[in-house]
Amino acid sequence: MTFFIISGVLLFFSVYLFFYNSVVLNLFLPVLVFSSEMSISLCFDFVSCFFFCFVSFISGVVFIYSKYYMNVDKNFQNSDQIRFMCILFLFVISMFFLVFSFSWFLVMLGWDGLGVVSFLLVIFYNDSKSLDSGVITFLTNRVGDCFFILSFMFMYYSGFFSSVYLVNTSFFLFYLFVMLGAITKSAQMPFSAWLPAAMAAPTPVSSLVHSSTLVTAGVFLLIRFNYLLSEVFYLLMIISLLTMSMAGIFANFEMDFKKIVAMSTLSQLGFMVFSISCGNWLLGFLHMVFHAFFKSSLFLSTGSLMHLIQGDQDSRVFSSFYMSFFSKLFFTMSCLCLMGFPFSLGFYSKDFILGSVLHSSENLMISFLFVLSCMFTVSYSIRLLMLGFSKYVLFNSFLIFGEDKNFFMPVTLLFLVSILCGNFFMYYFLPQNMVFSFPELISGMVVLLMGLIFYNTSVNSYFFVFSFSSMNFLPLMNFKFSSNFMSCIFYEKEHTWNEIFTAKLSENFFKNFIPFLKSFFFSNFIFIGVFFMMIIIFI
Repeated sequence: MTFFIISGVLLFFSVYLFFYNSVVLNLFLPVLVFSSEMSISLCFDFVSCFFFCFVSFISGVVFIYSKYYMNVDKNFQNSDQIRFMCILFLFVISMFFLVFSFSWFLVMLGWDGLGVVSFLLVIFYNDSKSLDSGVITFLTNRVGDCFFILSFMFMYYSGFFSSVYLVNTSFFLFYLFVMLGAITKSAQMPFSAWLPAAMAAPTPVSSLVHSSTLVTAGVFLLIRFNYLLSEVFYLLMIISLLTMSMAGIFANFEMDFKKIVAMSTLSQLGFMVFSISCGNWLLGFLHMVFHAFFKSSLFLSTGSLMHLIQGDQDSRVFSSFYMSFFSKLFFTMSCLCLMGFPFSLGFYSKDFILGSVLHSSENLMISFLFVLSCMFTVSYSIRLLMLGFSKYVLFNSFLIFGEDKNFFMPVTLLFLVSILCGNFFMYYFLPQNMVFSFPELISGMVVLLMGLIFYNTSVNSYFFVFSFSSMNFLPLMNFKFSSNFMSCIFYEKEHTWNEIFTAKLSENFFKNFIPFLKSFFFSNFIFIGVFFMMIIIFI
């Protein structure tokens, strides 16, 4: 209940700040660190209040859902429930520092807090798979921390640690390191392999991580400091396009149901980053907020279905749920929002971004790849619907499962927001000169039609299923290559010249030297004994 109260207060406060264009800064006394000014400040503006309003709302829904989730899951003990809730609360606290901080020191505090707490949540289940996924997630986030630490060097060179004075800096490498740090947390190429691996966490964690906290932290920093990153916007545009295309292709041929939803998150993150790189940071911000609602609803409804089949994630088993009314309702609405179906929550932001890109882009290839990636979004959304609720089941056709109404009490709140609030937010928060035009509406409908055509042509393509499922090349490029390379280096060093000059050499040395020491000390022991005996006799 506390999260919902905080959400309501911040919503009214954000509306006030938006219309009156005011920013409240809570500045503490500046601290001098090595003759540099490190002021600790908190910023309350429209972006931070509006975003944390919905973070609090979704966190409250996830906490209620977690209560039912842990009561059903037999693996959760009482101590596990307390630990799970505490870690989730730390997750929200870390997000608070990241969202409201206007000091680079507090940003780093919230950033590292999200990385550490996400590692604890991913390894919550005590098995080897969760540990491997947690290590991948943790190490990738540490790469982003390294980029932020490098940006600290340039901030120290400029003499300021507060974001108020960052506009005075003119270092290209500083902008580059900030951008690289942000895209590691948002799982952009080539740091995308950790996002499907993080699905090893419990479903409430996946709902919170993939909707409004961990993966959107990097996007939020790009929005917060968009006035600094104009020099790297073109590079950011290329990276986001590659991420959208890659995630869309993999989502169309993946068989793990939960990983398909994770790939959809990756695709939408690329969509947000692309909007920011085009200069439409407000549209990207609104899409990030809208995406948090329907993606958390999608994850929670998916988790409820997984409970009914004892945690199985095979997409072919999910087709046994075509008789589950509430599951079908919430899941279908989330998928419609995901593809940008007209007058759903995702439509109001996606169609504006699509229209603005097609009108303003001067590069035909970038526009083509962007439309193609949006077409992939429609295709895998239709695939989710067909896999989940097809009447002609693919596997386990003798199983018709019931559903627990307690799971869908919190999801109902997200469902109501998804169908009622899109027009309201776009009417009040968008500039007056941004209105829907007929070509923009037609472009959105064309993308929907192209996505449907692509789904019909790719559904039976087994070659693409085996080639593009499970993100085959990306984990190999990120982790397998480095581990295999280092193992080859260690093998060559340990079993060839390094072994001869280290282990074998020391072995031969001690093998020949130890008998010499034994004989030396034994002869000395006899000599010392005889010497003392002679002294005693002569005395």
